[in-house]
Amino acid sequence: MFYEDVIVGETYASTRSKTVTGTEIDLVAQLSGLDLPGFLDAEVAKKWGFKDRVAPGPYVLACMFGLMAAQGFLSNALWMGAEQITFKAPVFPGDRISAEVEVTEKKPSKRGGGPVTYKWRVKNQDGQILVEGINTCLFKGKG
Repeated sequence: MFYEDVIVGETYASTRSKTVTGTEIDLVAQLSGLDLPGFLDAEVAKKWGFKDRVAPGPYVLACMFGLMAAQGFLSNALWMGAEQITFKAPVFPGDRISAEVEVTEKKPSKRGGGPVTYKWRVKNQDGQILVEGINTCLFKGKG
């Protein structure tokens, strides 16, 4: 989606969902250095009160970007920053997640395109909000 196509006040939802696997959690945790027991060991996670090990938060954020890029919303955008990221519930292996964004602001750039600010949410298969926040991305213009 190009800057000119983005509408303030509009909500855009992912057109598909993604199942988070234990293998993905293992790989992300190990590759990123987040190889902590709560991500890799179900028994440790259970001692912390979770039903199973949990996905690292940065991975869930990356999944949101991927889902919204596949939908088209972030297909011509670069991430500039985030605010107020709140993890409301964990993502477990086997959870199927989807994403949605609501555009709150856009500012045109002299070079074309411009920054777009949006609220975003990641939900699980039950519709429960797992993570939410506010991002700004630089959107490419059509010109």
